[in-house]
Amino acid sequence: MKSDLSVLEEFGASLAPMQDQPPAEVRHRVMNAMRPPARPPRLLSSLRGVRLAWRIGTPAVAAATVAVALVALNLPDDTRGRPAPPGATGVAARPDAVPPALPDAGQVLLLAAQHSAETPAMDARPNQFLFIDSFEVESRTDLHENRNGEIVSGKTTVSRPLRTRTWLSVDGTRDGLVIQEAAKSPVRTHIDGCTKGRQAQTIDRPETTPKVACTPEPAYQPGRVPTDADRLLAYVYTLAADRPVLVSVGSGPDGRPRGFVRLSADQRAFTGIAEILYKNHLPAVQEAAFRAAGRIPGVQVRRDVTDAAGRAGVAVTRTEAGTREELLFDPITYTYLGHNIIGAEFDPAGEQVLSSPDRRKGATRITRLGPNPKAGDVIYKSALLRVAIVDKAGKRP
Repeated sequence: MKSDLSVLEEFGASLAPMQDQPPAEVRHRVMNAMRPPARPPRLLSSLRGVRLAWRIGTPAVAAATVAVALVALNLPDDTRGRPAPPGATGVAARPDAVPPALPDAGQVLLLAAQHSAETPAMDARPNQFLFIDSFEVESRTDLHENRNGEIVSGKTTVSRPLRTRTWLSVDGTRDGLVIQEAAKSPVRTHIDGCTKGRQAQTIDRPETTPKVACTPEPAYQPGRVPTDADRLLAYVYTLAADRPVLVSVGSGPDGRPRGFVRLSADQRAFTGIAEILYKNHLPAVQEAAFRAAGRIPGVQVRRDVTDAAGRAGVAVTRTEAGTREELLFDPITYTYLGHNIIGAEFDPAGEQVLSSPDRRKGATRITRLGPNPKAGDVIYKSALLRVAIVDKAGKRP
């Protein structure tokens, strides 16, 4: 088997000369705030943006497109001094030249891992905070009570891109904060830290949920998340085994699902890596995460994908049960841009469809109750704009 280095060296022979990065393709799709309807509260293990016990967002396309375009075009350009990716345009080719092969999913992830390995770690003290500046877009399905007293789903909308600023404890023991744009005033959400081994069961509701035992999850220190690809892969598969996930299939006249399909461990592991990439920006963790993702069966590459800020990129994806998870990368530098969740075609024929959820395991989580998204529908998008280390939650760099 070829080593990671030899694969990258083979790429080097076909890389085009350095060129300026073209402007971001701001193909702004309706974004933010899609809540998989009627999902029970997310517990302390899950934080993707503000994806806690509640979800964020949703778009007003016209005005937001201009704002997002300005942000996308003013993002820092870190492409100078780096080679263009295989297949990059802008360099005159000989008529008889053979076009270089475009990288596959595994190669994209290796290039992203190499970029992380070359990224110097920021200086951070345990009592400081990781500041994450991002845009988020989600779809949200309204829930209402029918005449029989049952909660059913209604209209689904997709948010405009919402600026989201998050402060996570460097060592995981201090209370964090999320501030997100809203129509009338910013929405502030407290994030309960793991203090003296105790934390609110639902981390964004410390006043109303009981304290439970916890282990700190550092945002910018070595901790539970391994910095070795093999161990990180084993870690996300262990989490997948501990947290079964069911996806609803179809819906009847009352809006209730016709059945449920259990997500595979491979899909849950890929989703787990996406969550790690949001919560922990230590370069060693991110490098290990990219290498681990390349070892999950079923990953594919997808081009001309846009993030929540309208930036065009190349995506490494995995699709299952009507949902396509996408990790987006800059097509020039392979810097990580963000995470998308998009509706996909799904035929339940041949799948083991359960008539009702198995409640024997309390950790079982149900997603997307109500109408299933159509292929191409935005469920969630996040665009990472900047990370920095600051002294206190709420302070900007």
